[in-house]
Amino acid sequence: MNRTRQALILLAAVGLAFIIGFGWQFARAERLAAELRETREALVFSELENTLAAATAAAQVRAHETARVYASDFFTGLQQNVENAPAGARAGYEAVLAERDAVITMLSRGEPEAGETMYRLLARYRVARGGEERALPVGTAP
Repeated sequence: MNRTRQALILLAAVGLAFIIGFGWQFARAERLAAELRETREALVFSELENTLAAATAAAQVRAHETARVYASDFFTGLQQNVENAPAGARAGYEAVLAERDAVITMLSRGEPEAGETMYRLLARYRVARGGEERALPVGTAP
């Protein structure tokens, strides 16, 4: 074998090693990007749940204006992100969004049943987000 042929074989081996390494790293980067995207989406819906829980807590102690502000933030955030939701959760989120006007009006008026209504809304949101295992206990009215 002459030196030129050896150099070409070496160059081909290095090129092949580079392509294999690049492909492996590219696949890994794509997998990690998908995981990051899923984690960010989960974080958005978790933050929305926290906002709704804060609105519920405020409504239960009759801080209706604070509850209204939190509820408005929740509904706005949910409406902006519902298209990014998993397909199985969209119908539940749409049902929660359908109550926006009634809830905001109830909180604006300071109606006494607002705390219970908000609690039930939080329970429905949790079920939509994670299934029946995330349901909150909801009692019947006395």
